[in-house]
Amino acid sequence: MAEVSDVDAALVTASRWLDDVPGVVGVGQGEAEGAPTIDVWMTPGHDPGQLPSQLLGVPVRVRDPGGPIEPQPG
Repeated sequence: MAEVSDVDAALVTASRWLDDVPGVVGVGQGEAEGAPTIDVWMTPGHDPGQLPSQLLGVPVRVRDPGGPIEPQPG
C-alpha cells in the first residue's frame, strides 16, 4: 500500500496534468478497495492512454466528469 507521503507527492505531480495533458479537467485523491488512488477526470474524446497506470506506486484511475465541472465554494 502507498504511504501518505507517496500519495501527496503523486497528487502534486498529477496536478501538473491539468496544464500538460489535453482533456484533463480535474485531479484528486480517491479510494478503491480501501487503498488510495489518484483520480483523473478527462473530457470524453481524449486519450486516457497518455496517463500512467500508476504514479509513485499509487494507482491512477481515469474518470468521466459526467457533465460540466464547476468549482465549489470552499
